[in-house]
Amino acid sequence: MKISLKLLTGCVAAFTGITLAMRIAFAQTDDGPFHPMDALTPTEIAATVKLLTEAGDANDKTRYPAISLQEAPKDIIRAWKKGDAFTRAAFVILRKGGETFEATVDLTNKKVISFTPNPKAEPMIMDAEWTVGRDKFMADPRFKAAMEKRGFKDLTKIFCTPNSAGTFPGDGYEGRRILKVPCFTNESMLNPHMARPIEGVMGVVDTETGEVLDVLDRETVNLPPAPADYGEALPKPRPETKPIAMVAPDGPNIELDGNLEIKWDRWSMHARADKRAGVILSLVRFDDGKKLRDIAYQMNVSEMFVPYMSPDPTWSYRTFMDAGEFGLGYLMSSLKPGVDCPANAIYTDLTFPSDYGETFTRPQALCIFERASGDPAWRHYSTGRKEVTGVPQVELVVRHIPTLGNYDYVVDYVFSPQGNITLRVGATGFDAIKSTSAKDMESPTALADTSYGTLIAPYTVAINHDHYFNFRLDLDIDGPKNSLVRDTYVPGPATGSTTRKSLWTLKTQRYAAEGPIVPDHMSTGGETWRVMNPNEKSALKFNPSYWLDTHHSATSVLDPLDPPQMRAGFAAQSLWVTKQRDDQKWAAGLYPNLSTKDEGLPAFVSKAEPIVNEDLVVWYTMGFRHAPRPEDFPILPTFWHEVTLRPAFFFDMDPSMTFNPGQLKMKE
Repeated sequence: MKISLKLLTGCVAAFTGITLAMRIAFAQTDDGPFHPMDALTPTEIAATVKLLTEAGDANDKTRYPAISLQEAPKDIIRAWKKGDAFTRAAFVILRKGGETFEATVDLTNKKVISFTPNPKAEPMIMDAEWTVGRDKFMADPRFKAAMEKRGFKDLTKIFCTPNSAGTFPGDGYEGRRILKVPCFTNESMLNPHMARPIEGVMGVVDTETGEVLDVLDRETVNLPPAPADYGEALPKPRPETKPIAMVAPDGPNIELDGNLEIKWDRWSMHARADKRAGVILSLVRFDDGKKLRDIAYQMNVSEMFVPYMSPDPTWSYRTFMDAGEFGLGYLMSSLKPGVDCPANAIYTDLTFPSDYGETFTRPQALCIFERASGDPAWRHYSTGRKEVTGVPQVELVVRHIPTLGNYDYVVDYVFSPQGNITLRVGATGFDAIKSTSAKDMESPTALADTSYGTLIAPYTVAINHDHYFNFRLDLDIDGPKNSLVRDTYVPGPATGSTTRKSLWTLKTQRYAAEGPIVPDHMSTGGETWRVMNPNEKSALKFNPSYWLDTHHSATSVLDPLDPPQMRAGFAAQSLWVTKQRDDQKWAAGLYPNLSTKDEGLPAFVSKAEPIVNEDLVVWYTMGFRHAPRPEDFPILPTFWHEVTLRPAFFFDMDPSMTFNPGQLKMKE
């Protein structure tokens, strides 16, 4: 099945608010799979559950935190060509009778290959558990007493939203599958996102048994009245601007083939939905005009760690592992044309497995679009001819937006004609806020109230916190056998017959073993990293490579023995390198929920195996600290963070020199 969107001239309908979503509904229909890396289809998920049930490994009370594609070996996928047969298998995490099991199901030969108990593992939180945590706590007499003590008579104005609990040894909850439940009020508020937290009270619920293990009811904090400008009388909108549109009058230059195989310009790649990772891109390649060249075998968000910095017992547990605890695909938002993506973008529905062994579909969950940035891809002004030569920059964007509680994360994969790949995360939504008695910074309690955050509105403190987004980058630069090198900029005295006093030179070193890549703080000139293929040569006899142009690389400053840090060791360094192994997909391990130790990257690199001329995976943590500002209120303006993979000695010249974008002809 193939469709070229160049033929769809209906993108002009963007001007009337009509999208192309319905025109590509085939992309997530159940008439596949078309490719060995396609997500499991609804039919395959149903077959997986049926085979486990028939084998006696599951029953109608079994829940399924994960049913995902068990990928075929990498060498088989790399060698596969369209038209070749391929096998299909599923990896399943089951929860049955209060225990966790792992299974592998051969869907091609219709049999269960393995079924193994893993009694200490706590898989990601399932949908029914949120309901149990909320309802059991709100039905507890201690909840009602705590609310009445705080002056709340109408409990219908109160809602509670469970959170992942983390693990804190010695707290008495060891071995229990728990959620912690804070509460909020919508009283006197017009906008739900401006609901105010009710401080000092929190429930602890065992979602396996439904038992309310504890109700923290600390000092009574009367909720101050909401200020007039908090919700009821926000500033009036500005005058409406004239429309500004991203236009492709002849239709986009994007081709979709089968289930989310994408082609644009000289790029090709495969995308699939994943309940935990959100979207996984595979087989990313670039046609240099002579051959189709490998750049990345697979790229995806592997984990997100968001620790808050308040010592208050009703806040200090908030050290979220968003991918492993909640699932980025599970909480993916539907996209709004003209806001989340251009109105004429290509929108696709994505289908995910449910906790009940069925499927659910998130409409318009992925958008794919090309955009003219308004910048030149390259240009030069000739003073002799008095003219400019150049072409405009155009990019392909593959986007999805998970919404995790108060935060929305815009996750972009951006591809350019120069051969660049930029991984971007835009944080928006709204800050997690704490009610306080300080109206402004001259209030008597202001300094104490803002010890661990910022007063962003009257009676409202946003708590300091960090964000760490780890990307798993299985790069195959012109093939799977690669090495990691560091280029260090070394300043020194100038030599020879020159009037210069100092220059810098470049020193290149090859890493020998797996591990965290610790920057050389003695390197005054700085350093960069490249993944290089030592087996191939360019026309100039360079080894082709891709350079990691890193940004936003803050690392965690938490104590290594702090319980949250002990399960998120990947955040201690921005860059790690490992040998590729099929069972190492997640930076914090397969089971970060309620974990007591890190079974991810620190464990992966513990043997420090050699990595010269090996199949490598680079793990990059895009980290930043968020000290909130009043300008973050009431909605956080999108705050972008990124890393760019740039070709270095990969091409013989700039590939965008041959880029030939059509020019928009304006009416005279």
